[in-house]
Formats: sequence, structure tokens, C-alpha cells
Amino acid sequence: MLAAAVVNTGYQYLHALDTAGKEHAGGWRDDFILGLGVDYQEPTIIGTTVAGLVHVVPVLIIAIMAAGVCERAFATQRDRPMDAGFILSAIVFTLLMHPAVSLFHVAFAMMFGIVFGRGVFGGEGKTFLNPALLAAAVVQISFPTAHTGHPLWDGIAGYSGTMIFSLFDESGGGVFVSADIGWWDAFIGVQQGMMGTTSTLAVALGGIILMWSRIASWRLVLGHILGLILVVSLFGAVGDGGITNLPWYWHAVLGSFAFGVVFVATDPASAASTDAGRWIQGIVAGGLVVVMRVVNPSHPDSVVTALLMGSILAPLIDYLVVGWNIRQRRRRYG
Repeated sequence: MLAAAVVNTGYQYLHALDTAGKEHAGGWRDDFILGLGVDYQEPTIIGTTVAGLVHVVPVLIIAIMAAGVCERAFATQRDRPMDAGFILSAIVFTLLMHPAVSLFHVAFAMMFGIVFGRGVFGGEGKTFLNPALLAAAVVQISFPTAHTGHPLWDGIAGYSGTMIFSLFDESGGGVFVSADIGWWDAFIGVQQGMMGTTSTLAVALGGIILMWSRIASWRLVLGHILGLILVVSLFGAVGDGGITNLPWYWHAVLGSFAFGVVFVATDPASAASTDAGRWIQGIVAGGLVVVMRVVNPSHPDSVVTALLMGSILAPLIDYLVVGWNIRQRRRRYG
């Protein structure tokens, strides 16, 4: 996923620079890339990779450093060795960020995610919140303008699908034609978006590996997809046009849905432990993604918020499932 993030981010950056014009560049990333002599009008694979690395690597380094400082503090205070899981949290968080994100926001959000999503509960395996997901939510809620404002990244696709949902609600399917976005392009991931979430194909390949090795629960993945399809069908049946007409297969490839379901929702620490609970959590969270997009199409994708709510509900879902199983056994065996 990191490789896909580097290539697509570099490609989208150079394409946007060529379309908008060099005068729209002005940030430190722009100065650095252009200072290296990267040709944005006829980009090479090396130039594309360099442009992608300039966007991805600083965010990743700051995220790892911020997470490491907090992890070290908790390890020292509790007299235990550091757990390397904070590195994975930093990687996932980086992939959920947009290329022009402020490094200050990255550091603050990552530290918040590690402290309140991991450290205060005792560390790895003892929390019910995914630190990367919590950190991404902090960026969206505390810094709502962090995902907008850069002139080279204000395309119709928008970060995490923000603009595409609101524009589809106003203009219908013609918005895809005017933006020159096809479903296959969205599936492959050749469009603007969060650094690591645009390619549903790359996510699917990673998901197959994770489920085949039993690291990720296939029940959670299918539950989210089922919830998405059910709620889209429900809105399509009772809706009155606009965003309610957006098909489920578009919901699945736009924004961060695929990435969030495969690499975030399947985190064992923040997911339901029972098989029935995984189905329920998936259906609920997948449905919430659609509800938030339809009710408020200007909301930034809604995947982070919906999955975070699913994680919060996971312990309650497990409690109810276990209680129901106990009652069923008592009735059966007395």
C-alpha cells in the first residue's frame, strides 16, 4: 500500500501541477520537488516516484516519531519494553492522510491517537480503539480545513471523496463525466484522494493476503460490504433522487471505504471477538458509512467516523451476543 501511495500521489501531483500551472505551487513540498528539477510536463517514473516520496515520507517519519515518543513514555513509566505496534499505527495513519497535510497536525493527531487510543488502556491488545483511526478522526474533527485549501489538490474527486458526494447530490451522474472519472479508474486508483486509499485494486489484493493468512476476519469484511449494499438499496427504494441514486459499487470505490474496511476495521483489538458480533459490527458500520454520506453529502467521506463508531460498539455487541448464547444454552440444556 505504501508503494501504491507513493506512485499515485506523485502521479496526481505532477498531473495537477501540469494542469493548474506552476504558479499554483508554493508550499515547501512544491519548492523541494521543483528544486530537484522534476519535469512535471513530461514526468518520468523516477520523477513520479520522487514527487510521491516527498509527500509520503515526511508524513510517515513524523507519525512514527510522534508515536514512538508516546510509546516510549508509557513503556518507561510502566517499566516494560516498547511494543513495535506503534509503527503499524503510524503507517496506517499516514495512508489515511492527504498529501498536503500539515506536519504539525500529523504530530498532534498521532500523539493523541497513541495516548488515548492505546496507552491509557494498557497498550497493545488492551484497547478497543484503533490508534490510527482515532488520530485520523482528530484531524477531521479538530482541524476540518486540513483536508482542503491547497490549490493543486482541489480537484472534483476531493480528498476522501468529500466533493464528489456533494456534487453528485446536486448534479447527478454527469459529475463523473465532467470530471473524467470512470468506475474502472476509481477502482484502479488513478485519481486524487488520501495517499493510500484511492486504489481499491491494491486494497483488494492486500485484503486477500490478510484473509488467506487469517490475520483479518472475512466476516468483518463481508459484513461491511453487505451493510453498504443493504443501506444503499434501502435509500434507493425510498429516496427522492440526488445522492440516494448513487449505486453501491460507486460507494465502494470512492473515498476510503475499501481501505478502511480491510486495514482498519479488521484490527483484532478494535473489532468484535465473536463470529456473530463481527457480522453485526460490519453491517452496522458499513450501513453508517452510507447513512452519513446520504444525510450529509458534504461530510468528509464518513468512513473514519463510521468505523470509529463501529469500534466503540464492538464490546457491547460482543456482550449482547455472548449473553444471547448463554440464554440459548440454558433453555436448551436447562
